[in-house]
Amino acid sequence: MIQRKKRIVLFLPHRADPEQGVRVSADLTPLELLQIAAIPEREGYECVLIDAMIERDPLARVLEACDGALLFASSCILGFQVAHGARIAKAVRERFPKLPIVWGGWFPSVAPEQYFREGLADAVGLGQGELTFAEVVRAIDAGTPLDDVAGLALWRDGRLHYTAHRPVVGFDQIPDVPWHLLDFEKYVALQNDKSSHWKVRHKYADPWDMPAGTPLRGFSYFSSFGCPEPCTFCCSPFVTNRRWKALPGKLLAERVLECRERFQFNVLRFQDANFGVHEKRSNEFCQALVDAGAPFWWNGTYEIETIARYKDPSLDLLRDSRFHMAALGAEAGSKEQQEQIKKKIDIEGDLEDSLRRLNQRGIQTGVSWIIGYPNESRASMLATLEWAARIKYQFPNSPSDIFPFRPIPGTEDFDAAVKNGYQPPRTLEEWGACLEYKYAFDDIGLPLDVLREWKRYGVAATFYDQLAREGSGSLRRAMKSISGWRLKHQNYSFPVEQKLFHVYVKLTGHKTQGDVIKRDATSGVTPSAPAA
Repeated sequence: MIQRKKRIVLFLPHRADPEQGVRVSADLTPLELLQIAAIPEREGYECVLIDAMIERDPLARVLEACDGALLFASSCILGFQVAHGARIAKAVRERFPKLPIVWGGWFPSVAPEQYFREGLADAVGLGQGELTFAEVVRAIDAGTPLDDVAGLALWRDGRLHYTAHRPVVGFDQIPDVPWHLLDFEKYVALQNDKSSHWKVRHKYADPWDMPAGTPLRGFSYFSSFGCPEPCTFCCSPFVTNRRWKALPGKLLAERVLECRERFQFNVLRFQDANFGVHEKRSNEFCQALVDAGAPFWWNGTYEIETIARYKDPSLDLLRDSRFHMAALGAEAGSKEQQEQIKKKIDIEGDLEDSLRRLNQRGIQTGVSWIIGYPNESRASMLATLEWAARIKYQFPNSPSDIFPFRPIPGTEDFDAAVKNGYQPPRTLEEWGACLEYKYAFDDIGLPLDVLREWKRYGVAATFYDQLAREGSGSLRRAMKSISGWRLKHQNYSFPVEQKLFHVYVKLTGHKTQGDVIKRDATSGVTPSAPAA
């Protein structure tokens, strides 16, 4: 008699609410689940991977897989994913009350108590999860206490209990991803679906030199864990203790090229928090790609100060390896706020020079900014708006996007916001609605003149990039010219061109995505935002 493998159900919740007609870019594959599946799958467990993005009925699929399973595990970051994950876990708990539920990911790592209070977890993994999850699986299978597993939050006697600390380890201690669990063609189909009207978030712009009409085969990869930066608005310092562990450049290239042979992708996105920490590693990776004929475009996250210190030959290697976009966080336009958030970027000295060095090599830049930090001055917010416009004007078609500050638990700025009177959400459902970086203007508490300037900047940036597709080419070029003047001079008074555009749309019967289109993050996406 053949003994069936013990089943582990791994579920990734929706990152965006499909009921609002929103989804995320389909090159974002469920890497977090693939990572933690590596060891159990190698040890003979049946790993069932369910990504809500590609499922018609995620709940039905999960409940079917959980029948007779050893455990159910899920992971989430911020935003809607928190709420959707909680809804699915609640249904699992109600149907299979004795089935162990394990959580991991950024948000559970900083708010584990919430999962226990709502009865949706038997254990929460903290930080790096591959080794922790493997030990959890073994313990549950053997019926031994989870208290002996390092790196967990547990609920004991009505309060939170932490097991022994688990240090961050190098990727050499973690097996390669079990890629056979990934149904990649379903993601490819979503990337090229022209029949729906989804608003797509977190999509990077296509490579500038990609031939028109080329089908996208976007793939994603984790090459490192953690980040050495101390940013006060980010929970990484708390979760990773500013540790950064990465695959060596040559080994990374070998693994990526193996994936390329298997999946035939043409654009690769690194989902790392900070890809470019080590210049030597970046060079080794780029050189290996060049030696292989640079068979695809790729992009990733770099720090502005990292690009500033990279030597010219290193940037040349980025170009030659077909690196097409650097996602960069500037975050604040004033020196005082840079000091406050511990970012300490030399905005005056390094920002423009770094962007210019990349753009001169045909590498697109995407710069993100934040306004409304706890105790941030009005002058600092206006300085950020000025710098965002300056960068937008100088580097057309490269995002320079401004976001409202959101208090993320596990950060210094969250504590500061609470001290200033911020009332955090009380349930996972509420948490799932408040950390979206979307353009809801009624709850962010900005000075009215800053809010007005921000809205009008968004309108100008949209017309400058000709993202509003309605109208003739001559109309769009006129909008670009006017908006370019506004960005150059930071003058948004009397937005006559916007009013004329809406009159044109109304008269011609064109449909728009909301009142005006505004770019989302360093993503090249265009969700709606209200007009000024």
